[in-house]
Amino acid sequence: MAVKDAEIMDLKKLIYFVTIVDEGQITRAANRLHMGQPPLSMQLKGLEDELGVILINRNNKQFELTPAGQTFYKRAKEVLNSIDGMVTEVKEQRDGKRGKLSIGTVMSCVPYLPPVLKIFKDEYPLISFQLWEDDSQRIEELLQNKDIELGIVRLPLQSKELADMRNLSIHHIQSEPLVALQPSNGAFFKGKTISIKELENQPLLILRGQGNYNVFHKFVEICNSFGFNPKIVCESPDVTTLMTLADSGLGIAIVPKIALQIKMSESLSSAEIIPNINSETALIWIEHRYLSKAAQNFKDILINHIK
Repeated sequence: MAVKDAEIMDLKKLIYFVTIVDEGQITRAANRLHMGQPPLSMQLKGLEDELGVILINRNNKQFELTPAGQTFYKRAKEVLNSIDGMVTEVKEQRDGKRGKLSIGTVMSCVPYLPPVLKIFKDEYPLISFQLWEDDSQRIEELLQNKDIELGIVRLPLQSKELADMRNLSIHHIQSEPLVALQPSNGAFFKGKTISIKELENQPLLILRGQGNYNVFHKFVEICNSFGFNPKIVCESPDVTTLMTLADSGLGIAIVPKIALQIKMSESLSSAEIIPNINSETALIWIEHRYLSKAAQNFKDILINHIK
């Protein structure tokens, strides 16, 4: 910012002037500032000379702000309050008490967030959130591009060697089985479990992201090991889409069990697939990259909550 016809003013001069006005007397202001009265009087005189105006009428021991003094006092208070606010805000960001935290998650992991966000907001009410929802590969890209600080994803994320090369820290959160979903009035299954062989020749709606290996591929491999190729009529990275389509009767949705917390109404029934096909959930971040205190606090709360 260019400053014309004036030098940048020392903040101490603003503090001296505001203190004099607040105390209503130079002697009391000097005591408050822990300095002598003559030096403080000289500071006031120097400030007036610098501005080329009289700020305080001091005739006959009277103490009265001039119109210019009133304006200067108002603006000086605004500047000092702004600086105090800036320092407080920076310190609160340093301590993880203020700011914005960006987190990425796959849709099927959203149920992990509400209780953790509630705990976090109760402890850090001045932190706001920016949530990104996509598949696991895209969440990792957002992490690498610094759009987010933390990601909640489905494993695996490519190979462990590639993860190590990308300096990716992975903390396993939980493992949950895959379940089959049908309309509640559906006749395909009646119990709480279903054999994977029973899924042969059934129209299936499968969760699939962009990665080279994910829940989709794991499910297909298990089906192949039981001697059949699954009849997949729809693939989607959005678990809510699959559940909605299952609700409409288009087919049997195959989703992680925790996804039932997103949209499980009386119109849907579920059965756990036997043998268990587990889907792993993990929290990821970039190792050796600066992690804000807010992100560190959230990470700790999430991990402790899952435990």
